[in-house]
Amino acid sequence: MQLEGKSLRSDFARFVTATALSLTIFSLYAMVDGLFVARGVSEYAMSAVNLAIPIINGLFSLAVLFAVGTSTIIAVWLGQGKRAEANRLFSQDITVLLALGLCITAAILLFTDPLARLLGATKETAAFLHAYLRGLAPFASCYMISYNLEILVRTDGFPRFATITVICGCLFHALMDYLTIFVWKWGIVGAAISSGSSQLLTCLVYITHFLGKKSTFRFTRFRFDRKIYRRLLPLGISDGLTELCTGVMIFLFNRTLLRHIGADGVVSYTIIAYVNTIVINLMMGVGQGSQPLVSYHRGKGEPEACKKLLRYGLATVAALAVVSFAGLWFFAPQVVRAYLPDSTAALRDYSVFAFRRYSFSYLLVGFNVFIAAYLTAQERPKEAIAVSVGRGLILQAGALLLLAEALGGGAVWFTPVLSEAVCLGLSLFFLRRWLKSE
Repeated sequence: MQLEGKSLRSDFARFVTATALSLTIFSLYAMVDGLFVARGVSEYAMSAVNLAIPIINGLFSLAVLFAVGTSTIIAVWLGQGKRAEANRLFSQDITVLLALGLCITAAILLFTDPLARLLGATKETAAFLHAYLRGLAPFASCYMISYNLEILVRTDGFPRFATITVICGCLFHALMDYLTIFVWKWGIVGAAISSGSSQLLTCLVYITHFLGKKSTFRFTRFRFDRKIYRRLLPLGISDGLTELCTGVMIFLFNRTLLRHIGADGVVSYTIIAYVNTIVINLMMGVGQGSQPLVSYHRGKGEPEACKKLLRYGLATVAALAVVSFAGLWFFAPQVVRAYLPDSTAALRDYSVFAFRRYSFSYLLVGFNVFIAAYLTAQERPKEAIAVSVGRGLILQAGALLLLAEALGGGAVWFTPVLSEAVCLGLSLFFLRRWLKSE
């Protein structure tokens, strides 16, 4: 693991900045597809892309599940000088993801029709959704391996390289969308191929790093060790569920809004969901960026360094919370207008109303996300899972149903504020208990 050695603060800033930027850019992939498809194919094709997002979300969740656990264990082993063990786990991780991705590819191709119905295909979107899923399926392994290699490159001490690669992948994605949709006229299949090929490109770039001389750990022969997953999977479940729960909550919100507000409520929430994904990924960047450092210093037996990283992380998410809330509160009209330039003034005004109330949650969400990630780095997976599932699904779903039934549709926009506040109490309880045990 390559550290600059100037100071713990500088290493923290370097890792967190690179990770947060990478995750924020990664969250733009689906938005890019939606924009190009809407303008180059049709609005129903864009709806099909949105319907397929849970599949991409699921692949990303699996990627996070393996990446966080693998990087945490490798960072600890590197801190203990166990380079051979790190090499074997790294090689096994990529091999397992390749096999898992091939299985997912086969499943999507064999069960496209029932999968499309499950995702909510209608007569207007069914043909588009079938084509998009079939175009996306061959790249399932690339989605998971690309994110894993990105995390491991950062664990290896090269966060800038990972960030540059993600930026290049996103730019390549946009270029391919333009070529396949507007120049080559491949329609929605072109959008799927563009998204998948950009993931393939980043995979190849990352692999060149691990084949080079600068890498601390590299590919090697290994004997499959299934016992390692008893340690690895619990570490990744917290962050993996954070990603998965986002998709589940989007589904629940849509159903509730349709029942209590109507279609306009879903339109407003679609805008919020896009922005919310970016904010969540930004906060996750602080947690995931600091994880390799926390695990490394934990492996070296340096608890004071771990506590300093905790203070740096909490201070960072506090600053981001204020900036996110203030920025989105004041610029809510501009954000809404960018998505709804031709809609009625009433719909735009209501969307601003909803956006501003939802944005109060940004004052709290970062603390819960970071504390869950920090507990994961300290190998406290049960507490981390409780926080992630609590804030991402259980508490939020409960708050959603309670507010909608008790106070009506307008109250649902305060759902994340209530759930994040309750979860923060849980997070602080777990964190305080860990500090006392040190």
